[in-house]
Amino acid sequence: MPFQDMLNDRVRVMRSSGEEHTDIPASVQKNKIFIQQSDILIEAGDFVERKMSNGGIELYEVIDPGFHEGLGSIPAGYQMVVKKSDGKKEPQLVTSQNGNNPKIFIVHGHDDLAKLTLARFIEQIGLNPIILHEQASSSKTIIEKIESYGDVGYAIVLYTPCDVGSKTGEENKPRARQNVVFEHGYFIGRLGRSKVTALVKGGVETPNDISGVVYIDLDDRGAWKMDIAKELQHAGYTVDLSRAL
Repeated sequence: MPFQDMLNDRVRVMRSSGEEHTDIPASVQKNKIFIQQSDILIEAGDFVERKMSNGGIELYEVIDPGFHEGLGSIPAGYQMVVKKSDGKKEPQLVTSQNGNNPKIFIVHGHDDLAKLTLARFIEQIGLNPIILHEQASSSKTIIEKIESYGDVGYAIVLYTPCDVGSKTGEENKPRARQNVVFEHGYFIGRLGRSKVTALVKGGVETPNDISGVVYIDLDDRGAWKMDIAKELQHAGYTVDLSRAL
């Protein structure tokens, strides 16, 4: 039987950032919960709620999200270690950071692993990642959602090779999605260049007509984490560099 067919439970994930994901297929097994999705972020301290067949509700706190990248026919997802909660503890949203807005907007393309890795790091250093598709639409258009959820203190832009393109007559090269370039410019205008950083994966083309913009190599060794932490410090955030390693 395919593993996906064993996901007979339906759960609601309640994130410490205040975001929620509902009706997610899962398998709840004592102190473990399996969710085979990579398009949502789940961290230690988040909560998972399962509605029972008798109408009751079980609430679990995530101890270890256990994210895996997938193997063979098994897609990427979570094998979480959890513990039952008495319902008294609720996810806590970070509301301030030395007077700075703790919400960090993540601009991304189709590279889910890069997006989730960055979001985990942002939470690891005590800030709140904002991923647009995780926010409620409320009948808003995309640009209206960006305007609505763009009330953040900082933005990090992921330039990942999701598209290809070139000048007429030249060889195609890897490019970021068009929305990434657009949102990069939007947040520079909204927040100022000092509060926007771009992470660039591989040889992805970047805009050549914007001077003074910070680009950081999204390297496999993870050195980018220290670079991001330093940029956040420069912008006025207090970041424990030991947590950035």
